[in-house]
Amino acid sequence: MQIFQVFGELIESRWRKENYSEQLFPELAAAALTESDLPAQVDPWEIIRWVQGAATLPDQKDVEGRFGDPPITLFAGSRFYVDVYFWLDGTTSIHQHAFTGAFQVLLGSSIHSRYSFDEKKIISEHFSFGELHLEDVQLLQKKDVRLIRPGRNFIHSLFHLDRPSASITIRTEHTPSAAVQWDYRKPYFATNPFYRNQMMSKKLQTIGLLLGMKHKDADQMIGDLICSSDFHTAYFALESFFHSVRNNQMDSLFGLSTGNDRFQRILARAKEAHGDLVDLVLPVFEEQVRQSDIVQRRGSITGEEHRFFLALLLNVPSREKILELVKQRFPETDPVEKILDWVEELSQTRVLGSKESNALGIEGFGDDHIFVLEFLLRGKSREDIRQLTKTDEFQRFATLDDKLDSLIEGLQKATLFNKMLDASG
Repeated sequence: MQIFQVFGELIESRWRKENYSEQLFPELAAAALTESDLPAQVDPWEIIRWVQGAATLPDQKDVEGRFGDPPITLFAGSRFYVDVYFWLDGTTSIHQHAFTGAFQVLLGSSIHSRYSFDEKKIISEHFSFGELHLEDVQLLQKKDVRLIRPGRNFIHSLFHLDRPSASITIRTEHTPSAAVQWDYRKPYFATNPFYRNQMMSKKLQTIGLLLGMKHKDADQMIGDLICSSDFHTAYFALESFFHSVRNNQMDSLFGLSTGNDRFQRILARAKEAHGDLVDLVLPVFEEQVRQSDIVQRRGSITGEEHRFFLALLLNVPSREKILELVKQRFPETDPVEKILDWVEELSQTRVLGSKESNALGIEGFGDDHIFVLEFLLRGKSREDIRQLTKTDEFQRFATLDDKLDSLIEGLQKATLFNKMLDASG
């Protein structure tokens, strides 16, 4: 891998002339990636063969493989290093960085989303709330280069579409002015994922014990914990409780309180202790459920185009932007027609291990749904669609009038479509 040694030395020489300015490093790194055109010269699998056969390697910055499948350091300088990250699956993590640099797509493609965070209140140095806004979504292809800026100047997520994908990253060790590398929980919270506190950790671990053994006083004890804790701890306790009890089918089977009932009671107690902040937690948990549901469906779908579509539904909460990205990937087709083809195919696909009749999660999905979905995707209002059913062209749907409202609401509430169709009104 001599090419990366030469590449690293080139960056080192150029950066030294700029007095190792971290402010200038992203542009410098991006320019070097563009000029060197490494994707045209490097076979990603030669990197794997090199690692397997090497007697020595550069100093590996992520030995445990916490970020990548795997991450491999190709060049290690005194102030920066060059990594390649292989990825088998996408990630929905929204985060910022405590370093600077640039990255380039070496293999595959990705959905790259950029965000801003309007901070409302700093709850602690490791937890805050505000509003997360999607600023831009792009489809990145092989050779595309993007800058990495430190802190909240560059909040993003990178969802890898192909299995595998790989990216080359040039990055500094650490930028002191961006000390905390925040993660974001749509749509309201920012948290420091590297924060560790023994007291908090042990308190949260007790929740798993109480719920796992179905202790008779579990809800009371967990509620007491939430009410007596700071809001940072209370948030993660509520999150743990919510995901543990929401699908407790055995309780429902025996006529006991549903997970939702139990969570609502805990939530009411939490609000008495922590006030209006508690109103923000449920939308965050519901978004986590939506993401988990789509990820699970995507995991059992093998078709490349279907996986691309599900990735869009997972990451892009805008009908217009989804249509734009479909058009970018398939420029010769009408994006609405392309989506309708995918939806119809998924309506005839079963998810492995699921009791649902199809991958859409919509029972009785048929031509009526396709008709309504098409015009929702084309930006038509409810009344527009009602009028269309009265025309000669769509006479076969004339009987839809009585159930049109329920069809539209069913599509808009469906896990796969709710974000996309909300944006269309």
